[in-house]
Amino acid sequence: MFEIGSEFWNESVSNRRGKSIFNMLNSVTDYLLLFSGRTAIDFALEDVAKIVTSVYVPSYCCQSMLQPFIDRNIKIEFYDVIFSSKGVQYVIDYKKQCDVFFAVSYFGFLSTTMDDVIEAFKNNGVIVIEDITHRLLSEKSYCDKADYSVASIRKWVAIPSGGLVIKHQGALAEQEVCKPPEVLIDIKVRAMTQKYEYICDMENGRLIKENQKENYLALFSEFNKGIQFEYKNLEIDEISRNLLNSIDVDTIRKKRQSNASILYESLRKYDSVKPLVNSFDLDNDCPLFFPIKVKSYLRDGLRNHLISNKIYCPVHWPYPASIGLKVESTKIYCEELSLICDQRYDNKDMKKIISSIEEYLCDKKIKNL
Repeated sequence: MFEIGSEFWNESVSNRRGKSIFNMLNSVTDYLLLFSGRTAIDFALEDVAKIVTSVYVPSYCCQSMLQPFIDRNIKIEFYDVIFSSKGVQYVIDYKKQCDVFFAVSYFGFLSTTMDDVIEAFKNNGVIVIEDITHRLLSEKSYCDKADYSVASIRKWVAIPSGGLVIKHQGALAEQEVCKPPEVLIDIKVRAMTQKYEYICDMENGRLIKENQKENYLALFSEFNKGIQFEYKNLEIDEISRNLLNSIDVDTIRKKRQSNASILYESLRKYDSVKPLVNSFDLDNDCPLFFPIKVKSYLRDGLRNHLISNKIYCPVHWPYPASIGLKVESTKIYCEELSLICDQRYDNKDMKKIISSIEEYLCDKKIKNL
């Protein structure tokens, strides 16, 4: 692939042979497909029977996770998430007084799940919401001890919108949901279509139109800004709902597992750049991205080097503007880099990523340190 990463583009969907998202949801008590992950969090909060005044959330998070709580004037307190030689670790005050415990199981690896912590808070009578975005396609995609699971489906596949809320005991209360603004969905569809045309032109050596890339990037940016303000009580759009019924989850899972395995085996020998997780269960884990821990003085330089090779890897996450954290908790924001391993790419693309990383380390005269 000429370019690796960034937003999904329109893809042709072949006849599905394996599971769809809907097949995966057959065993849950009740669920609803919504506009975004943020919509799902807000919907779950509205469904909670009591008034929510406080929430205990991870220090490692993005602004969009926090926004529904901020918009409802809910007091936010943080538990620390840190990287260590043992991988991702949680520093939890199990006696914390809160109405809601918000859990995040990171990147799709069993070793980062919070099932034991979720059960402990549940046993203390605390409402538990688990964000399962990162573990959505893993063999064990949620903890059934949680009261609610929420996810952003659009992070995984090429759909204009898509969020999910699951209630594990009882039915979701009736809430009025509206269709998302057509103008917003149209912007996203146009962006995805224009990117598809750009990728095809690049792959086939055709002449690139003036500002072709800038135009679709501007549309993606416009959509992402729009969903910051338009997210409450919106359902998934019909285009996305129909696509989800056709997308083969089994194929996606196998491709991601294969790609992540190549990255894991190739990078585990390094110290300055190494996998964030210490173990990878190839049969059960399905990564959203493959996260690596990069020494902070190298991270941005490495990311820029990858960009120069047309490899676009995000960081999770930009430091949220609305929070203040302990110094130890902020390190994670400076050291994490998410390598692309999704279903658009194959082993040649993974080798390109590895080669570019090794090229950067060689240029910096960094060996297996």
